[in-house]
Amino acid sequence: MSETASSARPPRPVPVWVIYVVMFLQGAAVIFGTLASVFTEDAQVLDTAGTVALSILFLLSGVILVLLGFQIFQGSPAARTPAMVLQLLLVVLSFSFFSGGAVGTGLIFLLPAALALVLLFIKPTQEWLEATQTS
Repeated sequence: MSETASSARPPRPVPVWVIYVVMFLQGAAVIFGTLASVFTEDAQVLDTAGTVALSILFLLSGVILVLLGFQIFQGSPAARTPAMVLQLLLVVLSFSFFSGGAVGTGLIFLLPAALALVLLFIKPTQEWLEATQTS
């Protein structure tokens, strides 16, 4: 990228930084939580194949969260929709914790996901992603 092209890019707004940090932390928490549960879990609900499959699914989900956050940070407008879908799924997932009585866990899922979801919809984020697409 030439120096004039990089200087023509508008500055990254604060909501994009927040989205990146939230998605990175969510992904890292999923990855490390999955690894911790695989190596420390005493009570197994699933058989070995089920545990391996579910662990791989969780690890991939964590990696996807981190990668989508990085793509948003880099200015990829194509990453906005999948990021919104994942955040919406996390918001919906948080309600199962509330109904099960785990209010703290529900809030840990709900608040960052709701924040990222709202920030993905606001005008500065949309405008910046559109501007980076054309530059």
